[in-house]
Formats: sequence, structure tokens, C-alpha cells
Amino acid sequence: MKDSEDWKEKKYRESLEAELRGLERRLARDPRCTAEELEGTLKYLYAASGADWAGRGEVQNTGLDAVIAAHEQIISRLREKKL
Repeated sequence: MKDSEDWKEKKYRESLEAELRGLERRLARDPRCTAEELEGTLKYLYAASGADWAGRGEVQNTGLDAVIAAHEQIISRLREKKL
């Protein structure tokens, strides 16, 4: 059972780090990118997460969870004026 948890943790971590890098690049290059804009995207991501009627599967759900977490982290940093 440990191996099945390891792949999920690795997938989550890789997806989170990749999304954070992408969002940070976007913030550095696009002055129109704001916390409000990212919150709009986050709202869509929450809806997509809850709309799994077709059965995305564990791999895609794990990646989506990481993308959501990355958006939440960046929005929080923006709100705290750390970015």
C-alpha cells in the first residue's frame, strides 16, 4: 500500500512545483495578472474538481488538486504582498 501512496505524493509534488513555477513566471511577465484574475481561474478549478462525473481517475485528480493548491498559495502570497 505504501507504493500506491508514494506515486500520489510524487505526482502531487511535481504538479504543484510546476504550477507554482508557471504562475510565478506569469506574474513576472504579465502586469494584468492579479489575485482577482487568479481567483477567477481558481473558481473554475473548484468547479472542475467537483464535476468528476466522467471519472478522471486518481492521477488526474491528484494533478488537479495540486494545481488548485498552487493557485491558493499564489493568491495568498499576493494578498500578503509577498509577490
